[in-house]
Amino acid sequence: MNKQACRYAVVQFMPHAETEEFVNVGMVVACPQTGYFDFKLETRKHKRVTDFFEELAPATYRAAMAVMRDELERTKQVLTNLRGDDLVAMTRMIFDRATHPREALVRFSKPRVVLAEAPAKELERLFKHYVDRAFATPEHVEAKMARRIGKLLKTLNLTAPFKVDRVGDDVVHATFPLVQRRGEQVFKVIKPLDLNKRDANSIYERGDDWIQKVRRLRSRGLLPVNTLFPLARPTPGDAKRNHAFEDIRTELIGLDVEVVDQAAQDSIIRFATH
Repeated sequence: MNKQACRYAVVQFMPHAETEEFVNVGMVVACPQTGYFDFKLETRKHKRVTDFFEELAPATYRAAMAVMRDELERTKQVLTNLRGDDLVAMTRMIFDRATHPREALVRFSKPRVVLAEAPAKELERLFKHYVDRAFATPEHVEAKMARRIGKLLKTLNLTAPFKVDRVGDDVVHATFPLVQRRGEQVFKVIKPLDLNKRDANSIYERGDDWIQKVRRLRSRGLLPVNTLFPLARPTPGDAKRNHAFEDIRTELIGLDVEVVDQAAQDSIIRFATH
């Protein structure tokens, strides 16, 4: 069977745009050659989503997903009734319209292309990969780390709280989960970073993302001296992964960032209180 080019986009639930945290909750796939368009949404296992966003009411998630399901179902019906020479162009156009960038609770990743013999089977495969099996995204793991540290900080008698905030200016900025301000000035920043990845390359990729952000903020004098990165490190025994971890750790230190183990509560408390 010949493979066909299918376009797909991941459906993402992002209730708080300011933190850029999201959960993969569905998949949309289209095959312009055949006019195929279908989707699959996670509408039953909502507890893991609402557990991730602890302050979110389950009804909010269910309502948002119901709206998205109805919208995609209408799109699917339009394509089901299409015939003729314009099928390829119309399928592409309708897919683009359905997955366009939007400011909403439910949005889409950038569209991608995959070759598949059977689009319906590919939809199932992609859903299992992005939704069922790859739920623990870097943002998800690091958000859990940040919540745990945030709870620790709330037990301290601090002069100002740590909270989600954007650090930088209109040109260069980044959102950090734990920022302490004194008046309008950013005084301290804490950014948990998950470097416990499946392979060395993934560790470098995740580390480099934040090294680049820190470097740019530092070069413009926008990041405070008091910046802490609690790190989740790979399990012992894997030389390549641990070497990559040490490389990232060393580069962060070279940018005048304090680094500690994510479980080092005493060090985190000392940073927050001194």
